[in-house]
Amino acid sequence: MIFRKSDGRPSWPSALIKVYIDIDGVLLRTGKNGPELIPQFRRVIRYLFANFDCYWLTTHVRHGSGSAGAVAKLAPHLRKARIDPTILDGIEPAEWETLKTEAIDFSRPFIWLDDDPLPTERQILEESGCADSLVDINWRRRATRLTVRRIKRIRRSILRGLENS
Repeated sequence: MIFRKSDGRPSWPSALIKVYIDIDGVLLRTGKNGPELIPQFRRVIRYLFANFDCYWLTTHVRHGSGSAGAVAKLAPHLRKARIDPTILDGIEPAEWETLKTEAIDFSRPFIWLDDDPLPTERQILEESGCADSLVDINWRRRATRLTVRRIKRIRRSILRGLENS
C-alpha cells in the first residue's frame, strides 16, 4: 500500500520499510569458541521489529523452507543466552533459490543486513539503484557492526530521503 502526500507524491510509513536479515556474520559473529550471538541481540531484534517489516534472507531459509531453518540455527545460541526463541516470531521467510536478491522487493524501501553478498548480488543492487540499501556488517571493524545506533541512523536517512522524493 502506497500512501500519498497532499501533492500526490508517494509517502512511505516507516513500518513499510523492509529489512532483510542474514544470520551468519550478522546475528551470529565468530567468538573465541565459535559462533555466538551478537552483543545486544535482544535490543537489535526488538528495534528491528518495532521499526521495520522483517524478513529472513539467509542460506538457512530458502526454497520454501519457512523460518524453521533460521530458528534451528539460532536456537542453541538463544538457549545459552537464556533468550526465549519466540523473540524471532514474526520474521517472515524471504523465498529465493540462487541469488538472495531474488527475494528482495525492489518496489519498496528496504535495507539488507549481510556480511558477504556475492559480487553478482552487489551488481544487481547497483543496477537497481539500491546499492545504498545494503548494510555491510563486519564485526572486525567497529563502524560496521550491527548496533541499534547504526540502524537508527540508517533508518533516519531512509526516511529523510523518502520525504524529499
